Amino acid sequence: MAKPDNQSGRQYTEAEVRAILERALRGAQAREVGHDELVAAAEEIGISRAAIEAASRDIELVRGEEDARAAIMARRRKGFRSHLFSFVVVNAFLFAINALTPGPWWFFWPLLGWGLGLAFHARAALSSDVSPRRLRREIERSAERARREELRRLKERRTAERLERKQRLERSAEDLGHAVEEGVATVLSRIAQEIRGSVPPGPGPAPAEEAARRQRIAPLDADDAESEALGEEEAERAGRRGRGRR
Repeated sequence: MAKPDNQSGRQYTEAEVRAILERALRGAQAREVGHDELVAAAEEIGISRAAIEAASRDIELVRGEEDARAAIMARRRKGFRSHLFSFVVVNAFLFAINALTPGPWWFFWPLLGWGLGLAFHARAALSSDVSPRRLRREIERSAERARREELRRLKERRTAERLERKQRLERSAEDLGHAVEEGVATVLSRIAQEIRGSVPPGPGPAPAEEAARRQRIAPLDADDAESEALGEEEAERAGRRGRGRR
């Protein structure tokens, strides 16, 4: 018989549960946890899905505030560095002018006045205090940037889809044109072959027409023969008259 676990009936307070979970998560391998996995794990220990959703929204809000605060602080420090660079360059230029020209020293007056303003700027830039109104404006600005970025990506994706669809249509139209040309050429070739195979050789002239043609040609031949005979007789007579004169 298995020995019962002495710790199976133990009860823990809320603080102990948090401490145990924190220690377990700290000792576990670091990895990203999906929202569904988090909800499933919470439901196994008796935490409702609604509570997890509310807690996740709070975490997202806190994360958004932290990101907004970090962005504000980064802009402040960047502005202070730019201000400090201008302060050093301009006052060095004023010192050079004062040193190279005769007269009393005056460069420290703008140095002191500007230095006082720079000190206030440094105090504001290095401070971590951010007003709730400024945080809210930064969160709204970040949300607007995220929305614009999402719209830009959506527009690019739709443009790529339209271009791909247009290319597919062009390829389909080209393939259809080639198929039609090949089909027309095949049909015309078959028609030509059928025409060459079905047409009989051309008939000769009809017998009646041939007889009429011969009848038309026969008188012409007789006239030619008679003309030749008369010519020969006339030539013979002329020869005789010539011999008689001699």
